[in-house]
Amino acid sequence: MSESHDREIIGGHLLVIGGAEDKYNERRILKKFLELAGGDKAEILIVPVASDYPEFAADVYTQAFRNLGIANPRVLRATSRQDVVNADVEKLCEGITGIIMTGGDQMRLVSLLGGTKLAEKIRKLVRETDVVLAGTSAGAAAMSTSMIVRGEPTSHPHKNAVRLSPGLGFLKNIIIDQHFSERGRISRLITAVSFNPYNLGIGIDENTAIILDGKGKLEVYGQGSTTIVDGSQITFNEIAEVADNEAFSICGVQFHVLREGLVYNYIERNPIQPPNEFLLPDLG
Repeated sequence: MSESHDREIIGGHLLVIGGAEDKYNERRILKKFLELAGGDKAEILIVPVASDYPEFAADVYTQAFRNLGIANPRVLRATSRQDVVNADVEKLCEGITGIIMTGGDQMRLVSLLGGTKLAEKIRKLVRETDVVLAGTSAGAAAMSTSMIVRGEPTSHPHKNAVRLSPGLGFLKNIIIDQHFSERGRISRLITAVSFNPYNLGIGIDENTAIILDGKGKLEVYGQGSTTIVDGSQITFNEIAEVADNEAFSICGVQFHVLREGLVYNYIERNPIQPPNEFLLPDLG
């Protein structure tokens, strides 16, 4: 599991946000993004193409970053794949220290960005430099090689609970689901992992993020929780044997629910438990 070709190489950090992060008040997650990207010297690129209204999404983030001291964030101005293909990639990315992909529709994001020079440049920056790549909601879902594109919340996992599609591939053997607790998405994440238990399922709540580095460290940050579905110890899995709308049985799935401050090793697949004093109240 720990061999480098098994996972994407991360030179800096990936910041994967469950959506609906605070952009107007405390803005803790956006502040963390800027801190990782170099503080007040950060050079930020906003990629809003997942949105139905990319200009509006760009304006919201531009204003949020200006309020946090970044005077001139750059924006990918594009409403079509042709716009992305025609973008001046070197000018957009020169000296950049942080990139953020906004919410919207992950299929739109991938169909506009996938296979372009800009996507290749972002991949190169993520692998070879300490640039921070952030994605929220659709921008989070699209980071993985295999992404969830749709799937209604269901009371139990069944074969049709989720539809998967190729993502941008920054995280090779991880599937991200967002708005997780708020939209009751545990069944669809279990289903997604059941299709190929090689993939680690990570469900991130709103206004919550995970911060990943290249050494396997995943840290939870924000007000909600992160749910990890690890299928590597599955002993029985009948998803291939049932009809599309049928429930299926699965045994040996491991779950971890982590709140802010907890760390998980996504390469070795184990939580790093905090010392006892972190967990116990002071009764003195």
